[in-house]
Amino acid sequence: MPAAPVKVTVLTTLYNKGAYVEEAVRSVLAQTFRDFELLVVDDASTDGGLGKVKAIADPRIRILESPENTGRAAAANRGYDAALGEYVAVLDADDLMVPERLAKQVAFMDAHPEVGVSGTWLKAFGDMDTVLEKPASDAEIRSQMLLGLTLSYPSCMIRRSVVENHHVRCDPDWRIPGMDHLFLVKIGLHGEYASLQEPLTLYRVGAQNMDHGRDRTSDRRLLVKETFRLLRIPADQEEADLHVMLRNLHTVSPTADRVRALDAWLKKLRSHNRKAMCFPVEAFEKELDALWSRSFYFITDRNLKAGWEHLRLSKGLHPGKLYYWFNRLRRSRSAKGQHATELR
Repeated sequence: MPAAPVKVTVLTTLYNKGAYVEEAVRSVLAQTFRDFELLVVDDASTDGGLGKVKAIADPRIRILESPENTGRAAAANRGYDAALGEYVAVLDADDLMVPERLAKQVAFMDAHPEVGVSGTWLKAFGDMDTVLEKPASDAEIRSQMLLGLTLSYPSCMIRRSVVENHHVRCDPDWRIPGMDHLFLVKIGLHGEYASLQEPLTLYRVGAQNMDHGRDRTSDRRLLVKETFRLLRIPADQEEADLHVMLRNLHTVSPTADRVRALDAWLKKLRSHNRKAMCFPVEAFEKELDALWSRSFYFITDRNLKAGWEHLRLSKGLHPGKLYYWFNRLRRSRSAKGQHATELR
């Protein structure tokens, strides 16, 4: 006999998070909203975590076991295939829900049928103690999609009809960080985005996180290229690298040539978007302008010639930036003079 439908399926994929999963499960069972199932997809854990879930023995928990490890994306896909809820709420096995999360997200999704996925702010804990805020509206979220993670997948509630009607699934061959971002990009092709403006998900930060200790620049390069492909944004390898540089200015040594190439890339993005309408034009160009403006300080701190080229290419007069550039020049000359004196 098939299981009865529920309003929400809470989807948790589990692989060797045994130290945390019981606390995560109990945060779901403590929700003030009661019409849900908790679907735990175990991907062949070896640390006893699955046994801890089974020991809780709550009828709202449903478990799918895999005989072999297939990866996070494939495990998530099994969960979406098996979900019974009108909505699928995601929770990572090492994170927590505040008691009102499901109630507030269900009320929001019921009131906004145009929204395909809603997230929340995150309250980080563990190795970090801060609130990670996210933009609220579809226009804001879309306009920042190429520039950072504007929705946090572990906080998301997804309209299952969007997933089913358009067969949206995670890429099972994607084994590096970014699977969740690409999945949300696909969702956005068929529904609007939104984010509730309060921290309803507790995000554990520590060595258990997937990207801990990884070469994030290499991962981001692959993620940017795949995001461009999904959104049909034409970009060659050099342009993709420029985009990664724009998001990681603190890790590079810019040159005047690269600043010119970066300016040309941003102009190409604007031109393409005005034709293809991938993102809301006004909000997207506002984000690009802000990012270009902020990049001046990183660039000038590392290369005065590159900073001057940035000023030359920027629109209008910027007295504050001119002052900053000349102050950096003065300090650079002063440091060189002091060094020459020490060598005498």
